[in-house]
Amino acid sequence: MRMKTILILLIASAIFSCKEKKDKVENKISQPTAIETVIAETPREIKTDTTIFHEPEPINPEKTEPDAVSSVFAFNKFPSADYKFVKKAKLNFSSDEGAYNFRTRIKEAYASGTPDFASYYITVIFGCGASCIMGLMMDVRDGKIYGLPLGEETSCMFAEDRAIFGLGSKLFIASICKESPEDENVYYHAFVWNEEKKVFEKVEEKDIK
Repeated sequence: MRMKTILILLIASAIFSCKEKKDKVENKISQPTAIETVIAETPREIKTDTTIFHEPEPINPEKTEPDAVSSVFAFNKFPSADYKFVKKAKLNFSSDEGAYNFRTRIKEAYASGTPDFASYYITVIFGCGASCIMGLMMDVRDGKIYGLPLGEETSCMFAEDRAIFGLGSKLFIASICKESPEDENVYYHAFVWNEEKKVFEKVEEKDIK
């Protein structure tokens, strides 16, 4: 009888022990493990400052042929060759180091214009500051680009006239200047385009009248 009682106690103890272990396992599984989780933030747009080159506003020359003011100059002393304009070559921006900075102005002037200086060239002129203008010219034969003799070196505070030139002449009057508004005397920045060397050469007052 005593052995039977001991056997019953052992069986009951074993059943209780299994149930306790099972409960512990279930509890352990049902509780999530604390794990640090890094949640990726939604990518944000990163804006960077971009330097945009604003091209100067174009300045349309008041003339491309000598008028009452410029008729005192001897444009006929520097004639350019006869040339029958037919079509334009593709622009060659590699021909001038700084031309690409003004590509929009150049393209627009070239597309809409016809030769207006020294037989072959389409010009574009724009402002470069107070009392200052600058410009370029494009050869319709090969699309090459050249700088005009304008800018700070040929600008003056009191200008009577600027950028005087014509289709049939290689003479280019960059500016007619005075020392003051009341001054009756004027001086000139004048150049002649050397078609062979592809450069502007300065000329004196005695040579242009």
